[in-house]
Amino acid sequence: MGTEGVLRANKWLIDLDRTFDINGCTENQKVQYAGHLLQGEAGIWSDVKMKLLAQELGDITTLTWERFKNEFDSRFFLETAKYQKALGFTNLTQGNMTVEQYAARFMELGRIAPHLISMQNMQVRKFQDGLQPRIRNQVAFLQIENFLELVNVASIAEAE
Repeated sequence: MGTEGVLRANKWLIDLDRTFDINGCTENQKVQYAGHLLQGEAGIWSDVKMKLLAQELGDITTLTWERFKNEFDSRFFLETAKYQKALGFTNLTQGNMTVEQYAARFMELGRIAPHLISMQNMQVRKFQDGLQPRIRNQVAFLQIENFLELVNVASIAEAE
């Protein structure tokens, strides 16, 4: 799976998590539904993996959603692709993007490397450091500690 595939698959898992939360699904329902949605090679993998895990665990109903996601991640997300995306996030700057485009890309790539922005102040600092120098200079002295507030203020500074 290429690096764009990693982002699509990661988004799919996040979307599933949201759907499951809204519907109040049990762990077993989450695993069954996700397995049902997989098609092609992923669907075959899911069927085989479920049988193997049932043998390992003794009962497939003990398979947690987190374990399923980890198994899925290990099978379909090549370490090189994850590393490239994390590196892309590490080196991400606004460049020619608008602040809104930069914020969207920042959040998209940040999902692959959450450890780099696990705390609010780390997230704010990383985003601010990647802003175009003109915008960064206008917002840095404000010492904003909230990511969304920083994006809003940076957007205003960009418009001036």
